[in-house]
Amino acid sequence: MPAPILHDYRSLSERRFGAAGLETIGGGRPKVTLITVTLNACATLERTIASVRAQTFADLEHVVVDGASSDGTRDLLQAAMRAQDYWISEPDRGISDAFNKGVALASGDYIQFINADDWLSDRQVAVAFHGLESNTADFVFGDLIFYRQGRPSFRFVGDPAYHKSIHRGMPALNHPTVLIRRDAFERIGLFDLRYRCAMDYDWFLRLHRAGGRGIYLPGLVGHMNHDGVSNNQYWRTFREVEAIAVAHGRHRGVARLETSLRLLKTGISRQLRGPAQPLYRAIRKTINQSYKPLYAPHASVPGISTGRPR
Repeated sequence: MPAPILHDYRSLSERRFGAAGLETIGGGRPKVTLITVTLNACATLERTIASVRAQTFADLEHVVVDGASSDGTRDLLQAAMRAQDYWISEPDRGISDAFNKGVALASGDYIQFINADDWLSDRQVAVAFHGLESNTADFVFGDLIFYRQGRPSFRFVGDPAYHKSIHRGMPALNHPTVLIRRDAFERIGLFDLRYRCAMDYDWFLRLHRAGGRGIYLPGLVGHMNHDGVSNNQYWRTFREVEAIAVAHGRHRGVARLETSLRLLKTGISRQLRGPAQPLYRAIRKTINQSYKPLYAPHASVPGISTGRPR
């Protein structure tokens, strides 16, 4: 079954824009749409919304797709969303479906996903927008700072040469920093509903195989709590990455060996992460050039909480 296309979500688009579609907005369309998908993550969603409102780049809208939360999310959205923003709260078929709903409801020429456990640097959208405007790439991406218990843990540096490794696994594209041209979704379709953790890898690989390209921007930095779905369900993520790579031509035996090695490495690192933190950092820094540990034991970020991410 192929991935859905925007037409498959036409009824949802019409809910916001009417039968005429985006043409009803005319010249009033924002340049950038930020999409947040969430489910019972009200505690962290407030920080996400605040980071959107703090952006120095003003020509943007925020679309929130809530999967019918029961934790006060609707009340927060009613109170915090601005006039130019848009939100829905209804059941969905998983994160891929929620992502697709967000794209269908977006009116901007450029799209970025900023989930309920992520937040933006103050100038993040401006840096990404001007970087993408200055070239013909399909998307730009940067670095991502991961946090544990409200403190910066490590910086994951984007890989400018991601195209060399994307055929075998998800490279350091750092999804919460990616700003994408809307027409990329029109060309290759939306996120595949079969995948619940690695849907972004499948989408970027499809775009790469279709001739799309991204550019790394060193000054582009996002923020993420290190307890998301793909981190907690790493075994499922790795299996999905394997299936996606094979579906796009990777040898099945080679892909299975790569998955086994990833699972072994992750299992060992989880054993070392607590009792042997210095050793864990040293080993991971050696085997992963994107990983840059941050030694900030007293640093914290206001508003961090332990609300369950989507």
